[in-house]
Formats: sequence, structure tokens, C-alpha cells
Amino acid sequence: MHQSRLSKHTYISNMENNLTQATKWLKFIYDFELPDKDLFRKHAFAGKIVNLCTCGCNSFEIEIPDDADLDPLSPSSGLFFEAAFSTNKDDVVDFLVFTDDRGYLSGVDVTYGFGTHAPIPNGIELHECIHSQFN
Repeated sequence: MHQSRLSKHTYISNMENNLTQATKWLKFIYDFELPDKDLFRKHAFAGKIVNLCTCGCNSFEIEIPDDADLDPLSPSSGLFFEAAFSTNKDDVVDFLVFTDDRGYLSGVDVTYGFGTHAPIPNGIELHECIHSQFN
């Protein structure tokens, strides 16, 4: 468990970024209203979660083998979609889902606030979607 020091005697516990948590975030995303949920699931299951970020966000990369037989999520690399959710804390949790040059799922940025201004706190609960954009 990671902790941020606020004062001499006050600590806030931050959510650890690990494979279990990354898998939970992926499940949350593919339960969201995506244009093609089945295709997103195929990408998620074909890939392997790698490179867990250690900055306090819960971002991670996904490697999909070169020989994977998948239709692309998008025609090019870059931001595939973004969705932000209100929480039981002071700020939103924002998901930015990226694709590689093949149009395959390549990573997910999971941030507390727009642009990771603080680590994701433990005990966070996601509520309603307040912003979503598909590219």
C-alpha cells in the first residue's frame, strides 16, 4: 500500500496499481457503453497487462501479440476514447484508452482528476459518467 504524506502526522492511503486492479479497471471499461463491446473484450483478452505506472495513477499498457487475429478498434494509433466518472471523493476518475499503429488496444490511463493531479485514493467508488468521447 502506498501512502502520501500530508503533514507530520496525517497520511492518506493510495490505491496500489497492480495486475488485479488493472484487470478490474479493464472489466469496468468493457462493461461501459462502448460502440463494440465484443471487439473491445477480444482485445482485452488477447492482450497482456504490462508496464504498470508507479506515479500514483492506475495506468497500464497492454501488449497484444503481432499474430493476433483481431479487427482493429480504430483506424490508427492514439486516443480511442475517454470517459470520466464522478466519485465519492473530491475529484473524478478519468479513463483514457489508447490504440497502437495497428488500431489495437495498447494502454489505459486511469487518473484521479483530469491529468493526474494526485494519486488515486483507496476506497474510491465510481458513480455516473460525466464525460465521454469516442474518437
